[in-house]
Amino acid sequence: MHERINERVKILSIYDPQTGKTIPYRMKWRGFVHDIQRVTYYHPERMGRNILHIFHLTDGNLDFKVVLNSETLSWILKEVSDGGVN
Repeated sequence: MHERINERVKILSIYDPQTGKTIPYRMKWRGFVHDIQRVTYYHPERMGRNILHIFHLTDGNLDFKVVLNSETLSWILKEVSDGGVN
């Protein structure tokens, strides 16, 4: 299953001053808490003067694509996948 979402989510992230990276650690979506096991891919994308920070995450069961908007500092869940085929 691969589902496009477009919902704000709560993200708990950790900033590592030694590497200069912010890493999503936990996400709350629709009442469930997902502990993020790893960031599988990250890339920034410019949208006018705004930079979107796009993270591909996994909790071990589900894969998520979340976007941090640098202008509004809001997190948006864009996609969810369980690895299966639609």
